[in-house]
Amino acid sequence: MAGVFDVQGFGVLSDYNGALVTTAAKSAMQDIAGTGANSIELAPRIFMSTRTSNNVLDVKEKTESDANIATAIADAHAHGLSVLLKPMLSGLDGTVASDLAPSNAAAFFSSYKAQMVDFARVAQQAHADSLSIGNELSKLTGPQYRSYWVDLIHAVRQVYHGPITYSAATDEASHVSFWDQVNEIGVNAYPPLTAKSNPTVDQMVHAWNSVPEDPYWANAFDHKSPVDFFHSLATEYGKQVLFTETGYRSVDGTNINPGNPSGNTPDAHEQADAFKAFFQVWSAEGGSLFKGAEIWQWDADNAVSPTGYSPMGKPAESLITDWFTGHEHAAPLTMTGSPAADVIDSGSGNDSISGGLGNDTILGGAGNDVIRGGPDAITKLADTTVTVTGFGPVVDGEGPKMNLLINGKQVGSTVEFHNAADSTGYQTFTFKFQNPDKVSSLDLSFINDLANAHGDRNLSIEGVTVNGKTLDAADGSPNTWHLDSNGSIHYDMSGHQDLFFGSTTDNDKINGGPGNDYLIGGAGSDTFEFAPGFGKDVIADFQPAGTAHDVIQLDHTVFPNFQAVQAHMAQAGGNVVITADAHDTIQIDNTSKAHLNSGDFHFV
Repeated sequence: MAGVFDVQGFGVLSDYNGALVTTAAKSAMQDIAGTGANSIELAPRIFMSTRTSNNVLDVKEKTESDANIATAIADAHAHGLSVLLKPMLSGLDGTVASDLAPSNAAAFFSSYKAQMVDFARVAQQAHADSLSIGNELSKLTGPQYRSYWVDLIHAVRQVYHGPITYSAATDEASHVSFWDQVNEIGVNAYPPLTAKSNPTVDQMVHAWNSVPEDPYWANAFDHKSPVDFFHSLATEYGKQVLFTETGYRSVDGTNINPGNPSGNTPDAHEQADAFKAFFQVWSAEGGSLFKGAEIWQWDADNAVSPTGYSPMGKPAESLITDWFTGHEHAAPLTMTGSPAADVIDSGSGNDSISGGLGNDTILGGAGNDVIRGGPDAITKLADTTVTVTGFGPVVDGEGPKMNLLINGKQVGSTVEFHNAADSTGYQTFTFKFQNPDKVSSLDLSFINDLANAHGDRNLSIEGVTVNGKTLDAADGSPNTWHLDSNGSIHYDMSGHQDLFFGSTTDNDKINGGPGNDYLIGGAGSDTFEFAPGFGKDVIADFQPAGTAHDVIQLDHTVFPNFQAVQAHMAQAGGNVVITADAHDTIQIDNTSKAHLNSGDFHFV
């Protein structure tokens, strides 16, 4: 059965030379394959002497030899596992990767590049499927170091010809300066979820989709939810995100700080619940932007770790296996776009998607989806709905109060927020109003600031939408959603009239993905895209002529030209059916072969 992600595997760390080629390690690979995994991440160690050293070292007792790495790659391939080779640098003095700060950047990168080129050579000779060129080197990946990384990547590509990634720490991903140079955006994804030691699965799912309450993490995610942040990275660079690590220790409170949980009270059920939330979120919302995850970790000695990250022998193992083997499936989503242009990218569930007005790109992903590009006719919106989500401390019996101003005038009632222990306690208020002739500004005004012996009343905004379109904190003035001193957040909306009145065009790109999809273009000229393995799809309202002329775009490996399409086209009652193979057909409703010509098709 098909799994849940393109890449679904486990990381295996080597703590000493030979750890990856023991009898236990070979058994571990077999057991990993038994979960339905299709990938393994092999992580040998390399070192610096101290935090500020400039030389990168192989340590004979601690660093896997080239021969051992090649053997481990061959062993993994023998079990049907693709291999991501991810060397991991740390200090022999105990310094973790994120704290390494060489005293001479040029000297360090010269030494580090030599090590990476050697790993690249091994990866090429042993046919590793991908290579990570670094891991959580947070102090060394900003713009001042970009030229060193560009040079390193160029040198690596001279000897290794497969995909390259970099494995950023969760809070590092936003400032890596060379994402444009790699094939995939790699992130060791350990976002904090709730502040609870016994959260429900729903609370953890909610946290994945909420701006973190903690200001540090809110800033690390650019004041977006973790899901939206990772999507924005993929969209910005036009590359898929791969979680080069993600996981949870089997301890009480593991979700609070997954990358470094405190405490050692065993709690295998919380680990399983955290994974359940992870799969619910990313199976449904990952879409084409998300390549998959290497779960951290499966111990190389293939032994149970009662409070470690390994799910082996714990409830999480069977849960992960159910997802990896396709026995668990993504829940269906109902998604509606805004009145403006949207990119809607759903996961593997049987989803119902409506793009709304605007020139949308809709990617249905796997599953049997119903996709409507937009309405049948373009009409101006008469009303607007604004939602504001936030929280704040209650002082002297009163929480922070806020007014919504449109064009400088209050709409709706004054609302009062209350405190929140975590993201599940955020409040959302909805404002609905008739549109004026033009909307020039939108303001969120905090009106009852107070600081006394009982506390400091402030207002933290966590999300704002206009007719379903999210406004970012960075687009407002000031560039923060934390309000004190009766401050306001001002949005200049003069260039965003489509958010209030709707776009005047509706030219959509619709790609149903794998599965049997029902596609409705709606108003405007739509492009229906089909790649190999698209399933049995139906286009309900194809317009072969006129001002709203639709186009069917076919990958050249499906059909190379119109003549090939004609040879596989048949009339079936009032519909036309194009048969690529036994599993892939396009049914065009309410049309005839005589009405279709080469201008209705595009080949890429």
